[in-house]
Amino acid sequence: MSKTTVEGQSDGPNVANSSRASDSNDRTIRISADNVRQMGDADLWLGLKRHNLWWSSAVHETKQRFRRSMIGPFWLTLSMGIFIGALGFVMTRLFGQDPAWFVPYLATGIIFWTLLTSIINEAGTAFVSAEGYIRNVPMPISVHYYRMIARNLIIWLHNMVIYVLVYLIFSHDVNWAYLAFIPGFILFLAIAVVGGLCVAVLSTRYRDIPQVIASVLQVIFFITPIFWSVQTFPDRPAFIFWNPVYHLLEIVRAPLLGAWPEPLSWLVSLGLLAVSIPLALYLYRRAYPRIPYWA
Repeated sequence: MSKTTVEGQSDGPNVANSSRASDSNDRTIRISADNVRQMGDADLWLGLKRHNLWWSSAVHETKQRFRRSMIGPFWLTLSMGIFIGALGFVMTRLFGQDPAWFVPYLATGIIFWTLLTSIINEAGTAFVSAEGYIRNVPMPISVHYYRMIARNLIIWLHNMVIYVLVYLIFSHDVNWAYLAFIPGFILFLAIAVVGGLCVAVLSTRYRDIPQVIASVLQVIFFITPIFWSVQTFPDRPAFIFWNPVYHLLEIVRAPLLGAWPEPLSWLVSLGLLAVSIPLALYLYRRAYPRIPYWA
Protein backbone atom coordinates (compact mmCIF):
# COMPACT_ATOMS: atom_id res chain seq x y z
CA MET A 1 0.00 0.00 0.00
CA SER A 2 1.24 3.51 -0.87
CA LYS A 3 1.95 5.89 2.00
CA THR A 4 1.91 9.70 1.77
CA THR A 5 3.40 12.08 4.32
CA VAL A 6 2.66 15.81 4.28
CA GLU A 7 5.01 18.18 6.10
CA GLY A 8 4.78 21.96 6.50
CA GLN A 9 2.24 24.30 4.99
CA SER A 10 1.96 25.63 1.47
CA ASP A 11 1.53 29.34 0.81
CA GLY A 12 0.20 28.90 -2.69
CA PRO A 13 0.04 26.64 -5.73
CA ASN A 14 2.96 24.64 -7.05
CA VAL A 15 5.19 24.86 -3.94
CA ALA A 16 5.43 21.13 -3.32
CA ASN A 17 8.71 19.25 -3.43
CA SER A 18 8.52 15.53 -4.07
CA SER A 19 11.18 13.10 -2.91
CA ARG A 20 11.81 9.77 -4.47
CA ALA A 21 10.42 6.67 -2.84
CA SER A 22 12.80 4.78 -0.62
CA ASP A 23 11.38 1.60 -1.99
CA SER A 24 8.73 0.49 -4.45
CA ASN A 25 5.91 0.51 -1.85
CA ASP A 26 6.53 3.77 0.07
CA ARG A 27 6.27 7.25 -1.44
CA THR A 28 6.88 10.46 0.54
CA ILE A 29 5.65 13.87 -0.64
CA ARG A 30 6.95 16.89 1.24
CA ILE A 31 5.02 20.13 0.86
CA SER A 32 7.12 23.08 1.97
CA ALA A 33 7.41 26.81 1.35
CA ASP A 34 11.18 26.81 1.74
CA ASN A 35 11.74 26.93 -2.01
CA VAL A 36 9.38 29.85 -2.73
CA ARG A 37 12.33 32.22 -3.17
CA GLN A 38 13.93 30.02 -5.82
CA MET A 39 10.58 29.55 -7.53
CA GLY A 40 10.01 33.31 -7.77
CA ASP A 41 13.44 33.82 -9.34
CA ALA A 42 12.86 30.89 -11.68
CA ASP A 43 9.50 32.30 -12.76
CA LEU A 44 11.06 35.64 -13.70
CA TRP A 45 13.81 33.90 -15.65
CA LEU A 46 11.55 31.39 -17.40
CA GLY A 47 9.12 34.16 -18.33
CA LEU A 48 11.96 36.23 -19.80
CA LYS A 49 13.14 33.25 -21.85
CA ARG A 50 9.70 32.85 -23.43
CA HIS A 51 10.12 36.11 -25.30
CA ASN A 52 8.45 34.70 -28.40
CA LEU A 53 5.25 34.24 -26.42
CA TRP A 54 4.98 37.63 -24.74
CA TRP A 55 6.26 39.59 -27.73
CA SER A 56 3.84 37.95 -30.17
CA SER A 57 1.02 38.44 -27.65
CA ALA A 58 1.90 42.14 -27.35
CA VAL A 59 1.90 42.55 -31.13
CA HIS A 60 -1.45 40.78 -31.36
CA GLU A 61 -2.99 42.96 -28.62
CA THR A 62 -1.76 46.11 -30.34
CA LYS A 63 -3.24 45.00 -33.66
CA GLN A 64 -6.54 44.09 -32.01
CA ARG A 65 -6.72 47.45 -30.26
CA PHE A 66 -6.46 49.29 -33.57
CA ARG A 67 -8.27 46.76 -35.72
CA ARG A 68 -9.83 48.23 -38.87
CA SER A 69 -7.98 51.49 -38.29
CA MET A 70 -6.18 52.94 -41.29
CA ILE A 71 -3.02 54.04 -39.47
CA GLY A 72 -3.25 51.81 -36.38
CA PRO A 73 -1.03 52.79 -33.42
CA PHE A 74 0.06 55.88 -35.30
CA TRP A 75 -3.14 57.50 -34.04
CA LEU A 76 -1.40 57.71 -30.67
CA THR A 77 1.65 59.13 -32.39
CA LEU A 78 -0.47 61.68 -34.24
CA SER A 79 -2.18 62.74 -31.03
CA MET A 80 1.15 63.17 -29.25
CA GLY A 81 2.62 65.00 -32.22
CA ILE A 82 -0.24 67.52 -32.23
CA PHE A 83 0.18 68.04 -28.48
CA ILE A 84 3.93 68.60 -28.81
CA GLY A 85 3.48 70.95 -31.76
CA ALA A 86 0.81 73.03 -30.02
CA LEU A 87 2.66 73.20 -26.71
CA GLY A 88 5.93 74.00 -28.44
CA PHE A 89 4.32 76.85 -30.37
CA VAL A 90 2.77 78.34 -27.22
CA MET A 91 5.90 77.99 -25.07
CA THR A 92 8.24 79.45 -27.66
CA ARG A 93 5.92 82.43 -28.15
CA LEU A 94 5.28 83.10 -24.47
CA PHE A 95 8.78 82.59 -23.11
CA GLY A 96 10.87 83.43 -26.15
CA GLN A 97 12.51 80.01 -26.39
CA ASP A 98 14.48 79.09 -29.50
CA PRO A 99 12.26 76.61 -31.44
CA ALA A 100 15.30 74.82 -32.89
CA TRP A 101 16.35 73.84 -29.36
CA PHE A 102 13.11 73.81 -27.38
CA VAL A 103 10.90 71.69 -29.68
CA PRO A 104 13.34 68.72 -29.76
CA TYR A 105 13.79 69.15 -25.99
CA LEU A 106 10.02 69.04 -25.48
CA ALA A 107 9.50 66.13 -27.88
CA THR A 108 12.09 63.87 -26.25
CA GLY A 109 10.85 64.74 -22.77
CA ILE A 110 7.21 63.94 -23.60
CA ILE A 111 8.07 60.72 -25.47
CA PHE A 112 10.12 59.20 -22.66
CA TRP A 113 7.87 60.50 -19.91
CA THR A 114 4.96 58.77 -21.67
CA LEU A 115 6.91 55.51 -21.87
CA LEU A 116 7.84 55.66 -18.18
CA THR A 117 4.38 56.54 -16.90
CA SER A 118 2.65 54.05 -19.21
CA ILE A 119 4.74 51.22 -17.79
CA ILE A 120 4.18 52.34 -14.19
CA ASN A 121 0.42 52.87 -14.62
CA GLU A 122 -0.25 49.67 -16.57
CA ALA A 123 1.88 47.66 -14.15
CA GLY A 124 -0.84 48.24 -11.58
CA THR A 125 -3.22 45.99 -13.54
CA ALA A 126 -0.71 43.67 -15.24
CA PHE A 127 -1.58 40.65 -13.07
CA VAL A 128 -5.16 41.56 -12.23
CA SER A 129 -6.18 41.84 -15.89
CA ALA A 130 -4.60 38.43 -16.59
CA GLU A 131 -6.25 36.55 -13.73
CA GLY A 132 -7.99 34.10 -16.06
CA TYR A 133 -4.71 33.09 -17.69
CA ILE A 134 -2.83 32.97 -14.38
CA ARG A 135 -5.33 30.56 -12.82
CA ASN A 136 -5.99 28.33 -15.82
CA VAL A 137 -3.03 28.39 -18.22
CA PRO A 138 0.24 26.72 -17.15
CA MET A 139 2.83 29.38 -17.97
CA PRO A 140 5.17 31.60 -15.93
CA ILE A 141 3.23 34.38 -14.22
CA SER A 142 5.86 36.91 -15.25
CA VAL A 143 4.95 36.40 -18.91
CA HIS A 144 1.94 38.67 -18.39
CA TYR A 145 4.16 41.41 -17.00
CA TYR A 146 6.67 41.13 -19.84
CA ARG A 147 3.80 41.30 -22.32
CA MET A 148 2.76 44.65 -20.87
CA ILE A 149 6.34 45.93 -21.19
CA ALA A 150 6.53 44.77 -24.81
CA ARG A 151 3.23 46.44 -25.65
CA ASN A 152 4.47 49.78 -24.34
CA LEU A 153 7.76 49.41 -26.22
CA ILE A 154 5.81 48.93 -29.44
CA ILE A 155 3.92 52.17 -28.81
CA TRP A 156 7.20 53.90 -27.94
CA LEU A 157 8.74 52.83 -31.25
CA HIS A 158 5.80 54.43 -33.05
CA ASN A 159 6.18 57.62 -31.00
CA MET A 160 9.86 57.89 -31.86
CA VAL A 161 8.75 58.83 -35.37
CA ILE A 162 7.97 62.24 -33.84
CA TYR A 163 11.59 62.64 -32.76
CA VAL A 164 12.82 61.70 -36.24
CA LEU A 165 10.55 64.30 -37.86
CA VAL A 166 11.55 66.96 -35.34
CA TYR A 167 15.21 66.16 -35.91
CA LEU A 168 14.78 66.51 -39.68
CA ILE A 169 13.01 69.85 -39.30
CA PHE A 170 15.43 71.25 -36.69
CA SER A 171 18.59 69.52 -37.86
CA HIS A 172 21.58 69.39 -35.53
CA ASP A 173 25.18 68.39 -36.01
CA VAL A 174 25.84 64.73 -35.33
CA ASN A 175 28.48 64.05 -32.67
CA TRP A 176 29.66 61.23 -30.43
CA ALA A 177 27.22 62.19 -27.68
CA TYR A 178 24.39 60.47 -29.57
CA LEU A 179 26.02 57.10 -28.83
CA ALA A 180 25.40 57.68 -25.12
CA PHE A 181 21.72 57.07 -25.85
CA ILE A 182 22.32 53.31 -26.08
CA PRO A 183 23.52 52.72 -22.50
CA GLY A 184 21.21 55.48 -21.32
CA PHE A 185 18.14 53.81 -22.76
CA ILE A 186 19.15 50.40 -21.42
CA LEU A 187 19.47 51.89 -17.94
CA PHE A 188 16.24 53.86 -18.35
CA LEU A 189 14.30 50.77 -19.45
CA ALA A 190 15.80 48.59 -16.70
CA ILE A 191 14.69 51.05 -14.02
CA ALA A 192 11.22 51.33 -15.55
CA VAL A 193 10.84 47.53 -15.72
CA VAL A 194 12.10 46.89 -12.18
CA GLY A 195 10.09 49.77 -10.72
CA GLY A 196 7.00 48.62 -12.59
CA LEU A 197 7.40 45.13 -11.13
CA CYS A 198 7.29 46.59 -7.62
CA VAL A 199 4.11 48.46 -8.55
CA ALA A 200 2.59 45.33 -10.11
CA VAL A 201 3.09 43.23 -6.97
CA LEU A 202 1.88 45.90 -4.55
CA SER A 203 -1.11 46.82 -6.73
CA THR A 204 -2.21 43.20 -6.97
CA ARG A 205 -2.33 43.01 -3.18
CA TYR A 206 -3.55 46.55 -2.47
CA ARG A 207 -5.99 47.82 -5.10
CA ASP A 208 -5.67 51.46 -4.00
CA ILE A 209 -2.03 51.66 -5.12
CA PRO A 210 -2.76 52.48 -8.82
CA GLN A 211 -4.89 55.49 -7.85
CA VAL A 212 -2.22 56.75 -5.46
CA ILE A 213 0.51 56.36 -8.07
CA ALA A 214 -1.56 58.13 -10.75
CA SER A 215 -1.98 61.12 -8.43
CA VAL A 216 1.71 61.18 -7.53
CA LEU A 217 2.74 61.04 -11.20
CA GLN A 218 0.61 64.09 -11.94
CA VAL A 219 2.54 66.08 -9.34
CA ILE A 220 5.90 64.75 -10.58
CA PHE A 221 5.01 65.81 -14.14
CA PHE A 222 4.80 69.47 -13.13
CA ILE A 223 7.93 69.56 -10.96
CA THR A 224 10.07 67.71 -13.53
CA PRO A 225 11.65 69.64 -16.43
CA ILE A 226 9.63 68.13 -19.26
CA PHE A 227 7.74 71.01 -20.87
CA TRP A 228 9.95 73.62 -19.23
CA SER A 229 13.73 73.90 -19.10
CA VAL A 230 16.19 73.98 -16.25
CA GLN A 231 17.87 76.88 -18.03
CA THR A 232 14.99 79.14 -17.02
CA PHE A 233 16.33 79.00 -13.43
CA PRO A 234 19.55 80.83 -12.59
CA ASP A 235 20.09 78.42 -9.69
CA ARG A 236 18.90 74.84 -9.85
CA PRO A 237 16.12 74.35 -7.22
CA ALA A 238 16.21 71.44 -4.79
CA PHE A 239 13.13 69.83 -6.36
CA ILE A 240 15.16 69.46 -9.56
CA PHE A 241 18.50 68.51 -8.03
CA TRP A 242 16.92 65.77 -5.88
CA ASN A 243 14.37 64.67 -8.47
CA PRO A 244 15.36 61.15 -9.67
CA VAL A 245 12.89 61.33 -12.57
CA TYR A 246 14.71 64.37 -13.94
CA HIS A 247 18.04 62.52 -13.89
CA LEU A 248 16.39 59.44 -15.39
CA LEU A 249 15.04 61.47 -18.30
CA GLU A 250 18.35 63.25 -18.79
CA ILE A 251 20.31 60.07 -19.54
CA VAL A 252 18.11 59.50 -22.62
CA ARG A 253 17.13 63.06 -23.53
CA ALA A 254 20.55 64.72 -23.47
CA PRO A 255 22.18 62.30 -25.98
CA LEU A 256 19.29 62.71 -28.43
CA LEU A 257 19.89 66.47 -28.24
CA GLY A 258 23.60 66.02 -28.99
CA ALA A 259 24.82 66.61 -25.43
CA TRP A 260 26.52 64.40 -22.86
CA PRO A 261 24.42 63.64 -19.75
CA GLU A 262 25.77 65.02 -16.52
CA PRO A 263 27.75 62.55 -14.37
CA LEU A 264 25.29 63.20 -11.54
CA SER A 265 22.44 61.92 -13.71
CA TRP A 266 24.32 58.67 -14.34
CA LEU A 267 25.10 58.26 -10.64
CA VAL A 268 21.53 58.90 -9.54
CA SER A 269 20.13 56.52 -12.16
CA LEU A 270 22.59 53.76 -11.28
CA GLY A 271 21.82 54.24 -7.58
CA LEU A 272 18.11 54.04 -8.30
CA LEU A 273 18.61 50.76 -10.16
CA ALA A 274 20.79 49.36 -7.37
CA VAL A 275 18.04 50.05 -4.84
CA SER A 276 15.07 48.95 -6.93
CA ILE A 277 16.42 45.54 -8.04
CA PRO A 278 16.67 44.01 -4.53
CA LEU A 279 13.31 45.52 -3.60
CA ALA A 280 11.60 44.11 -6.69
CA LEU A 281 13.10 40.65 -6.15
CA TYR A 282 12.10 40.66 -2.49
CA LEU A 283 8.51 41.63 -3.27
CA TYR A 284 8.13 39.15 -6.11
CA ARG A 285 9.61 36.28 -4.13
CA ARG A 286 7.23 36.93 -1.27
CA ALA A 287 4.17 37.45 -3.47
CA TYR A 288 4.75 34.81 -6.15
CA PRO A 289 2.69 31.97 -4.60
CA ARG A 290 -0.09 34.39 -3.60
CA ILE A 291 -0.55 36.24 -6.89
CA PRO A 292 -3.13 33.72 -8.24
CA TYR A 293 -5.25 34.33 -5.13
CA TRP A 294 -4.82 38.10 -5.15
CA ALA A 295 -5.51 38.61 -8.85
